[in-house]
Amino acid sequence: MIPLIDKINNTLLQNGELALFYLGQAGFAIKAASGKLIIIDAYLSDAAERMFGFKRMIPPVIEASACNADFWLSTHSHIDHLDLDILPVIARNSKTTFVGAPDCKVHYDESGIAPERCVILEKGEAWNTGELLITAVYADHGELAPEAVGFLIEISGIKIYHAGDTCYCPAEILPCLPLDIDVMLAPINGQFGNMNAIEACRLAALVKPRIVIATHFWMFLEHVAEGGLGDPATFLIEAKKLPHEIHARVMAPGEMLMIKK
Repeated sequence: MIPLIDKINNTLLQNGELALFYLGQAGFAIKAASGKLIIIDAYLSDAAERMFGFKRMIPPVIEASACNADFWLSTHSHIDHLDLDILPVIARNSKTTFVGAPDCKVHYDESGIAPERCVILEKGEAWNTGELLITAVYADHGELAPEAVGFLIEISGIKIYHAGDTCYCPAEILPCLPLDIDVMLAPINGQFGNMNAIEACRLAALVKPRIVIATHFWMFLEHVAEGGLGDPATFLIEAKKLPHEIHARVMAPGEMLMIKK
């Protein structure tokens, strides 16, 4: 089997293309035609078990030391979105810029990451490199993480909306988003302040992305919603009710999806 990092490195793209790799839980790697690599919400250690007793059910698909990321994004500071056990490892790569919600800052500081390598985005704020535009959009993760955000990532002419961890709150989310979202990444676990599979599809019906992908499932037993509403099979069943132009996907850890504008 080809290691995922080799698959990422060897994937060649044309202008107007992106490669999206699923890392498990809410984590994704996004490779642009320029070769730039964006990693968002990657959980690659056993920190959740060490700190809270949440044993991971899916092994990491990539080693932290192999993540040669240009940008490391975290929608909030929960351990399965900002993995503190690997943060010092990622920080050793001097080219990596860290982009996170306000509650991530203290962890960047504690890890000794220089302030000039960190970008903190509150809801409504954006950061533009010229090639990459990241906008922090509304998310409601309750009192568990009041500063949590979602991210709208625009690169290679493609718009990816990563909802982060959020409950179903379309009245607040929709005004933050453009009308031409290409990919929507949405939690379906239905626990700990997150949407369940049905709610994720309801939000997708309003956001109207070309592709909606389920996230935040099967990593921890504690994150399984009662009644099967956090199951990806339920997500796909519910997605059959979506307009035909919205394609629903469940990706396996390590799987790649090519996206063209």
